[in-house]
Amino acid sequence: MTGAGKIVEIKWQGRGGQGVVLANQLIGMALFEEGKHIQTFPDFGPERTGGPVRGYTRFSEEPIDVHSFVYEPDILAVIDPYFAEDPNVYVGVKPTSIVVVNSAKKPQDLIRKIGIKVEKFGVVNALKISKEIFGTYVFNTPVLGGLVKLTGIVKLETLEKLIMSRFPGKVGELNVQALRRGFEEVVT
Repeated sequence: MTGAGKIVEIKWQGRGGQGVVLANQLIGMALFEEGKHIQTFPDFGPERTGGPVRGYTRFSEEPIDVHSFVYEPDILAVIDPYFAEDPNVYVGVKPTSIVVVNSAKKPQDLIRKIGIKVEKFGVVNALKISKEIFGTYVFNTPVLGGLVKLTGIVKLETLEKLIMSRFPGKVGELNVQALRRGFEEVVT
């Protein structure tokens, strides 16, 4: 996905408390661990938990001189299932973009409803996965796993090590399980 000097941009969309910022940081750290130049930054106002949150990741083989928001993402990750059907979330997505969303719906049904054309569109039922693993809603790691599977931008093992180092013990183990399930269960 990257070539000499090519900058790849990721946009994350979700709500406060769903781990958008953490997923953004984790993918950035994994890219850095694997030798890429990176930028990660969140975009949210003073909203409370539940307010819209966006995160942006930019990476390249070369140093990055761009310092703006991501307006035309190469990769879009939608963590909140309610945003999966919101056409406004897909503004700027290109025919060459890769999209992964948290939804229980079929990819073809969502694509038809939203009316977009992209290179790859994947769906991860993060709601189901998180309920089975955590007993509550933790959407970011399953969606992150689906993103890794669809894009191949980092190795799954790199993310697993980062998660275990950031969250040692049971919390890390459960998040690694959720990451793997998202990776294995993403549907295109």
